[in-house]
Amino acid sequence: MRVVLFTIGNILLVILITVLLFSFSISVDPLEKIVAGFSAYIEKSPPEKIYIHFDKPYYTTGETMWFKVYLTAGVYHEPSTLSRTIYVEVINQHGHLVQTLKLFSLTGSTAGSLPIPDSLASGNYLVRAYTNWMRNSGEEYFFHRSIKIWNSESSTTNNNHDIKDNELDLQFFPEGGHLVNGILSKVAFKAIGTDGLGRIVKGKIMEGNQVVCEFKSNALGMGVFHITPQKDKLYTATIENSEIEATLPKSKASGLTISVNHLTASNDIIVKIQTTDYESLKTIYILAHTRGIVCYSAHADLSTNIAIAKISKAEFPSGIAQITITDRYGVPLAERLIFIDQKTQTTFTINSNKTTYAPRELVKLDIQATDASGKPIVADLSLSICDNQQVFIDENKENINAYLLLSSELTGYIESPGYYFNPNNEDREQAMDYLLLTQGWRRFTFKDALEQKWESSAYKFEQGLTIKGKMVDRYNNKPIINGNVSYLSVYPIPESRSVSTNSKGEFELNNIIYFDSSNVMLQGETRKGSKSVKILIDKLHDSPLLKFPLLTLKETQNEFEKAFITKSVMRRNIDKAYNFDEKVVLLEEVEVHAKREDTQTGYSKTFGKGSATVKISDNVALVNQFHPLQLVQGRVAGVQISGSGQNWNILIQGVNSINSGTEPLIMIDDIPVQIEMLNSIPVEDIESYTVWKGADAAIFGARGANGAIGFYTKRGATNLNLTTENSITPVGTGFQLEREFYAPKYDVQNPEHIKPDRRITLFWAPYLQTDSSGRVSVSFFNHDDETTVTSIIEGISTDGNAGYSTIEYKIMKNK
Repeated sequence: MRVVLFTIGNILLVILITVLLFSFSISVDPLEKIVAGFSAYIEKSPPEKIYIHFDKPYYTTGETMWFKVYLTAGVYHEPSTLSRTIYVEVINQHGHLVQTLKLFSLTGSTAGSLPIPDSLASGNYLVRAYTNWMRNSGEEYFFHRSIKIWNSESSTTNNNHDIKDNELDLQFFPEGGHLVNGILSKVAFKAIGTDGLGRIVKGKIMEGNQVVCEFKSNALGMGVFHITPQKDKLYTATIENSEIEATLPKSKASGLTISVNHLTASNDIIVKIQTTDYESLKTIYILAHTRGIVCYSAHADLSTNIAIAKISKAEFPSGIAQITITDRYGVPLAERLIFIDQKTQTTFTINSNKTTYAPRELVKLDIQATDASGKPIVADLSLSICDNQQVFIDENKENINAYLLLSSELTGYIESPGYYFNPNNEDREQAMDYLLLTQGWRRFTFKDALEQKWESSAYKFEQGLTIKGKMVDRYNNKPIINGNVSYLSVYPIPESRSVSTNSKGEFELNNIIYFDSSNVMLQGETRKGSKSVKILIDKLHDSPLLKFPLLTLKETQNEFEKAFITKSVMRRNIDKAYNFDEKVVLLEEVEVHAKREDTQTGYSKTFGKGSATVKISDNVALVNQFHPLQLVQGRVAGVQISGSGQNWNILIQGVNSINSGTEPLIMIDDIPVQIEMLNSIPVEDIESYTVWKGADAAIFGARGANGAIGFYTKRGATNLNLTTENSITPVGTGFQLEREFYAPKYDVQNPEHIKPDRRITLFWAPYLQTDSSGRVSVSFFNHDDETTVTSIIEGISTDGNAGYSTIEYKIMKNK
């Protein structure tokens, strides 16, 4: 480590230079404890981060949201194997949980999909993802992405008429934290509208009627100006063509300021520290770190009121560096965030065999992954290919580089994070500095290091799912002590476990791996072998409290969004007109000789046809759902269903009993069951379902006050014993099973190919891995439209260096 620190007299600038470097040498030096704290933090509390790559930027109801999850651990963002359970949630604009799923990550990445029900209202939905371990740091460390979803058959439910473009919030941020009388300081500012987005502003700083200086923001509403505050002076900012005025922070009579210069071609960072109160600040300490990696530490003498530190950039990894000045007790006096780019990102080069293709022509892409030195590397990738005339591909949107190195380190919403990493933006480095002067730091702090907060981790790493509950006597509900609870699963591998209950009848099974609607059951018995017990399963997962700000959806759309919604209606009409399921193969006419199968009639023989009856066996798309309630979701008018796993919310129109809540009567083959029992019924075993609502539900009496849903299985398809004496208890939904993205193949002509192809996402490949030569290839077929197509690839190398790249090609009909 090369470190130079010197003090400068007010006049004798060159003569009175003294090197004052003392790192870790004084017994009472607080740096020693702070550095030790950071080191222990890295070792004992490695931070995990999640980034999600989506197949496209926004959606309409009825579509599927495809995504790839990257999970990293430690300060170098290496793929994480510490946690293997990832939670992904969709939250609506009111803060209510709409969907949740669990994903299994074996080596630091996984993929998932979220079908968007037709019943979902238009809105700005928040996708949130986290591991159990990440909960120790707080909700602000989770992955968050606001995604627009439109329901083409309903209007937005947001009321945005209060948003006015002429209203803004103007904030000021002195470099280092404070203004001090008589010291020239840099002041950053940020102008944001009521929608949370930056506004371009131009104005003046006034002291009374005197203009002190002028300022102008960049396109994201940020900028800087310089001022030397004077004692008892009040400074205000006025905005051009606006009546808005704002007051600058009041300056301190004495104190310390910091000025950092790093945006030059020099290999060094220059840190200038000034004070007007050297009597109380004779000795200060300087520490610089990136993600807890201490890159520089020293102490200096401020007896001449000024000190300058010269720090080599080579000491820092890529990312945000925090430079902090403390007093002799380790209490921070000033701090500054800067960004160091060592250009270590992984480079993805995408080559296509053509630049222009015909509709439905085969496209082949060759991908090469290299490190900063140009050497081929093994990398984990995901690739999305979209029609960019149907969706707007924002080149400044957040990508994996921007998230891991920037967004995940700062508090609050960041507009256009990709802007600061886009080489097409010549002012990106200056804009990044403006951002770091105005955005809050949220990672590990000096106080954390001194207090060693990492030692109390309430939430542990999860290698699977946890099942907790209580076993009680079936008849008197008394806890069963020293009873036996057995667990059995046959997928993905046969597994059985047993655990004994404690003195309260409680039990816990950890790191269980099972998927979706697998036939996973718990069976209980007393110490003497009696099965007259009930197993009460605790809620498998409590969703953390939401703190992230929710964005509203504007009632007016831009031209891209209008076209997107219009074309979604067209695609829906095409699907209805041709009624081809993606996995259905049309056969030529054949004559079948068979006996009539004795199956269910499709509705209840006891309670009749109800308000609506839907046959499942005639629709392959429905059979491919994972949970029985997904068969009903968005398909029966007046029935609203949200949730997943064991956490389902059902509301049927015509509720007439407030005291009974909103949960309807659930039946399997006309036998009333708890809603949890549906987890044990494979969807492929269901012949049909019937919904009773309003007056039709009167046949059930008080039990049908909230309506009823009955599921009817194929005869002999299930051997579940639904009597009250059954000691078998179904377990909630496990990890999501992977679904395959459908992309048609036009190399061989099939009858279903008469259907017009208007896909937005032409291809989605979440599991691409380069070989030892850094290469991987993919191929797919175009759709029917003349357009421009954008390929977006994101990924990360085994040593934690992420990369992002795009390429475009055209689809044109032969002239």
